[in-house]
This record gives sequence, C-alpha cells and structure tokens, in this order.
Amino acid sequence: MNVTEHTISATDQRTAQATGESLRRQPTQRRAQERIRLILDAADRLLASGGSQALGTKQVADAAGISIGSLYHWFPDKESIALALAKRHWQQLGELVAGVADGAEKGLLNDPMSKALNALAAGFRSRPGFTALWYSELRTGALRDATRPNRALVAGAVARILSVEHPDSGPGERETVARMVTLLGDGIMREAFRLDRKGDPALLDEGRQAIRAYIAARLSGSGA
Repeated sequence: MNVTEHTISATDQRTAQATGESLRRQPTQRRAQERIRLILDAADRLLASGGSQALGTKQVADAAGISIGSLYHWFPDKESIALALAKRHWQQLGELVAGVADGAEKGLLNDPMSKALNALAAGFRSRPGFTALWYSELRTGALRDATRPNRALVAGAVARILSVEHPDSGPGERETVARMVTLLGDGIMREAFRLDRKGDPALLDEGRQAIRAYIAARLSGSGA
C-alpha cells in the first residue's frame, strides 16, 4: 500500500492538532483520522438539530454508524467530544480571519476589520452545531481554557489586520487591542446568535460599530 494511504494528510494533521488532548490517543493513520472526523461530524449534526441535550456518546455513535466501543476507543465521554469539536471549530474560524489578514497585508481589501467581523459572523452562521455547543452548558471553564490557544489564532490574525490599518502603533499595543477585540467579538456573537440563530443583524451592526470605535479610541493617531 502507498505511504500516503497509511499517513494522514495535511488537512487531517490540522484536525489532529485542533482536537489535541481531547483524544484518548493520537491517530497516526488516515483511517483513524477519518474515524475521528466521522464522530465529530455526527456530533456536530446532533448539536445543530437538537442542541446540547441531543449530545451523548450513544447518540453520537448511532449517528456516526459505529459501535459505542469504537467511539470509546477515541473519546471517553461526551465532554471530550464537545472539546474536540469546539477546538476544531475555533481552528476553522481562526483560518477564516487569517484569510482576511492575508488579503489585508496584500493590499487587496478596503476596511479589512469589518470584513474580518463579517467573516466571523458568517462562520458562526454556517456552524449551527458550534453555536449550540459554545453557548450552552457544554461550554465549561475547562473547555474555555482548552480552546484558548485556538482562539488566540483569531487574535493573532486581528493583530495582523491592525498592523495594516494602524501601522504606526506599537506591536504590544496592537496585541492588547487584538485580544480585547476578540473578547468583545465573542460576546457580541454570543448575544446575536442567542437572539437569532442566524445572528441578529441589528446587534451585529451595533457590535461592529462598537469595536471600530474602540479600535479608533485606542489606536487614534497611529495611522489608518
């Protein structure tokens, strides 16, 4: 068999890195990584259709079409599944904002910060399973702590955008503002998607203006 059939792909490696310590063991073959993706996709569908109450190890195994023993081979409980899923989603959201940062650094975008916020809103909107998880009792302190490095990817991309919009500001100042923007954005998304599963448009617009005003106040005179 070809070596590429044994080893996991670059995409699978990103998934493995995103799920991290939520797994009982790290997969080293493509078949194992595909099994993990199958489990997480099934959990995501259950959350999207039935909310956090629909998530259980038996329900996930049934939805994935695998035995409960096969699921337990990788995940000890539903909390570990929720953790792996949250980390995967935050990895993807970070990549969305990083894509906007790439465009900003190449000079291809007008108002990249607004585009980044729009990209995040679109990311939340297209991930109903994630919003059902992130804004439920499954979002424990342990889960928030474990996903912090993944959320830092978003803050890092925001800092890159700020360096384009405010090139005269200091890197430490941009880093602080980027962390605050990420925290504010999470709160805005949380309330907007609590009010409306597709994101309350009025609240998203107000939140966008609030974030822009905060950035202007903190980095005023630093270029724009």
